[in-house]
Amino acid sequence: MQEDDSNVFLLQSYYCISHAFLPQQMVLIFCFNIGSILTYIILSTDPVESCMKEYSIAFLIDLSFNICHLLYFGLRFLAAQDKLTVWVDLRSLVDFFTITPSIVTLFSRRAWLGLRFIRALHILELPVVLQILNIFNSNSTTLKLSRLVAILTGTLLTSAGFIHLLENSGDPWLDFSNPQPLYYFECVYFLVVTMSTVGYGDLELRTTLGRLFVIIFIFIGLGLFANFVPEVVQIIINRKRFDGSFTGVSGKTHVVVCGHITLSSASAFMKDFLHEDRGEVDVKVLFLGNFRPNQELEAFFLRWFLKVTFYQGSVMQRRDLERVKMHKAGACLIICDRFTSDQHKEDAANLMRVISIKQYCPNTRIIVQMLKHNSKAFLQNVPNWDWSRGDAVICLAELKLGFMSQSCLVPGLSTLLTNLFTMQSEIEQDGDTWQNLYREGLYNEIYTEHLSPSFIGMSFAQASKLCFLKLRLLLIGIEYQSGDQDFNVLVNPPSHIKIKLWTLGFLIASNASDARRASMYCSVCHRDIKDLPRMRPCRCTEQKDVSSHTSAMSLGFRRPSLGVLPFSPEGETLRERECVWEQQQQQEEQLEEVGLDSTGLFHWCPPVPLKDISLTRQSASTLALQDHVVVCVFGDGGSSLLGLGDFMMPLRASSLTAPELRTVVFLGDPHYFSREWPNIQYFPNIYFLPGSPLCGADLRALKLERCAMVVVLSSLSSSIYVEPSMQDKETIHFCVNLYHIRFSPEPGTLSHTQSHGHGQGLELGHGFGGRNRDPSHDTLDFSHIPTIPEKAEVTPTHSAGTTVPLLVELVNSSNVCFVNEADSQEDFSSLTLTQAFSVGSVFSVDLLDSLMAATYFNANVPGLICTLVTGGDTPLLEAQLAEDNQLRGGEMSMKMWALRQRSKLAQLALQDEPLCSLSCEDFKELFCQALDSLEILCFGLYRLLDPPNPSMKRFVITNPSAELPLLPSDRVFCSVPFHQSHLLTLRRAKNISQHL
Repeated sequence: MQEDDSNVFLLQSYYCISHAFLPQQMVLIFCFNIGSILTYIILSTDPVESCMKEYSIAFLIDLSFNICHLLYFGLRFLAAQDKLTVWVDLRSLVDFFTITPSIVTLFSRRAWLGLRFIRALHILELPVVLQILNIFNSNSTTLKLSRLVAILTGTLLTSAGFIHLLENSGDPWLDFSNPQPLYYFECVYFLVVTMSTVGYGDLELRTTLGRLFVIIFIFIGLGLFANFVPEVVQIIINRKRFDGSFTGVSGKTHVVVCGHITLSSASAFMKDFLHEDRGEVDVKVLFLGNFRPNQELEAFFLRWFLKVTFYQGSVMQRRDLERVKMHKAGACLIICDRFTSDQHKEDAANLMRVISIKQYCPNTRIIVQMLKHNSKAFLQNVPNWDWSRGDAVICLAELKLGFMSQSCLVPGLSTLLTNLFTMQSEIEQDGDTWQNLYREGLYNEIYTEHLSPSFIGMSFAQASKLCFLKLRLLLIGIEYQSGDQDFNVLVNPPSHIKIKLWTLGFLIASNASDARRASMYCSVCHRDIKDLPRMRPCRCTEQKDVSSHTSAMSLGFRRPSLGVLPFSPEGETLRERECVWEQQQQQEEQLEEVGLDSTGLFHWCPPVPLKDISLTRQSASTLALQDHVVVCVFGDGGSSLLGLGDFMMPLRASSLTAPELRTVVFLGDPHYFSREWPNIQYFPNIYFLPGSPLCGADLRALKLERCAMVVVLSSLSSSIYVEPSMQDKETIHFCVNLYHIRFSPEPGTLSHTQSHGHGQGLELGHGFGGRNRDPSHDTLDFSHIPTIPEKAEVTPTHSAGTTVPLLVELVNSSNVCFVNEADSQEDFSSLTLTQAFSVGSVFSVDLLDSLMAATYFNANVPGLICTLVTGGDTPLLEAQLAEDNQLRGGEMSMKMWALRQRSKLAQLALQDEPLCSLSCEDFKELFCQALDSLEILCFGLYRLLDPPNPSMKRFVITNPSAELPLLPSDRVFCSVPFHQSHLLTLRRAKNISQHL
């Protein structure tokens, strides 16, 4: 009983000591081991085996160390749950072979060095001890260096001990008659010479056991030496190269780029950051990454050594932030990993980087890439995150799906917008082909300039005509200030919006110097200017005041409400606005009741269960599908979510009237879609067909021959570890299958008079999952939906799969050769130069990389992109998405009606209403007449490719020249004011009527 109590007492004592002093305990034991190694080296000067008349000081010190080791072993043994494991533990084996000789010597006075040298194996614990002492962190390169040094040193000292023991003892089968007296240092020297393959030959081993041991050691030692020593040298050299500190030059700006830094991401960033169209960019770029760059990346940094410097470190460490002078940086740009398997984890990592930087330097501007839209909302809660300082977020999923979604409404728009927000270097024109017209538009970009005082008091249409006719610029929008702090980004605003002083204009131009004409223009001095390249600021007094005030403001960063008109238009009384609102409400209610979300930016309906909108192949084939959108989704129950809510928002923007809403049908795996459904269940006019995009029967059931657009999305091909050509295999298989499909008239095709009571073909989605839909229905009922008469026949809109409007996403841009046959015959340096991209058939998230540099130079770029792509944005919307990532229903009011008054992007045919009433020979006449008579802003053409063109494909012409002749078959990219929505409704009704 007393023995048990003593064991319990020892056990409790060990637990208390180990928990309270575990770090200090490990450091202390390590010091004892180093002390034992030093005493062994001293004792090794004596013979291996000898008699002791009196105890030496070195022996007594070694004995005291061994007593401590014995006590520590006893405590570990008593505290261990598995006693057997303690006996075979490496530390215990070392204790057995080192403590025992000291105890034997103490009582027998006969000394034997034995295997005391194996205490050198404890040198392997050096990295852990250095971490405990906080000499460096676990992520530093010093940790790796200490591990390599510890392995080399421990192996060398232990092996030298074996050589010393064997050579000084002799071979046992010769009765130990051939010993060779060697000092321990001589053994270390011999092994170093052997490992380095120098082999001086001044020392040699005489015992057989010693030579056998060296044979074994050579295989191990040479491997360690060949692998570890060069790596240690490289680490030491790189520490000097990448561990320095940035010494800034007074008056010169620098930016810090961090996050996921690879050769592809760094080269794409620098290519756009230093593009020639930006002029002379005197900005130093510092890349900060917590890794050692490989040879390719290091060669890239050397190539740009005048503009770029790489520092090894992390933005999570205050010391590294000080090294790159983050508090003095013009901005910090954080790049994300698009190929990560865990997008939420990647966004969380970038969010932590933002928090770390903002804690260290609250005033530093941050531009960060995010993958998921819901991650974007968390930035509003980050301390010191301030839009007014120019902090910005580029949400790749939101923009990618937004670009593709807008192309469903306006074919080719993704190509046109991408050309405007990316910079391309001019290449030599070849002949008179469609490529020349496309490339001329490709070299135009969006710039912002403060309009000169000569524009004050003009309507937007007047200002835009002046820029187009006199300055060769295309003004597409302005930043309008309706109050002291209320700013709005407006594209083609109505005539009651007047240009004010300091109004910021969004201009399409070929370079930054051309865009400056808008800020230099003087109605007096530049009235008759002909040579625009030589245009310079005039000496008018008011112009001087403008220049000085503009440069002083530059103009502070603001976060506007995107695309939202001011609630109180000038020149209208409250009663007048109420009358207009009531009149429009009555007109829309005649078609169908309109339901909006609480922000007023999107059409909304009560959430509907997925089973209520799920179709079968048979029920889908009987629906009156016409001019609809088919979204083919490749995904399964375990793949990452695409975020289809971002895809649906532009298609359900409140600026679209009820007749303009296209029915959207999703085709894909039901397990995947059930995970996406909670984020899109409150959008009306949605259906889902469980099936496979590779199944021809499913595609025919959804009537692809009569759809407005087929969109292909995949969440299965985002891994960087997949072979590049295989990253888009599902998308390529779909394209190959679609191109070989032939459509023919089938019994049961819907006629116009039987299916569309209003002549617009939109009744399909209305009422089913709409505002008045009772979500309590548990059975799938299609009785209210028009079905196909059994004997009706009509020629399909598209006779072959090659003519079906198609838009696919490519993870690897080089795979475009498998999507478009014409691109397989030529080698293109960029996706933007391919035919598939020029016609608007492909899109890649790689194209959005340039937005990081564009946002740094122009803080207003994200605002304009969101206005054009996402259908509008307000602080209320982001606050609601940050709360629960859901849209809620709202009651229609005059304020919501005002939010709907946004211009929308559209595509009009010259042969159709309303443009057919205009008499235009070239683009200049079209531009002026459309603005004057219809308030429609034209900014691009969609023209048929050169013959032969059996698929009737069209290509994009961005910002056509004023003298470009028009063709009767041309379609026009334009911005249509909300009050002209009836023109789009009539046009679409006519198109559907012609198809039927």
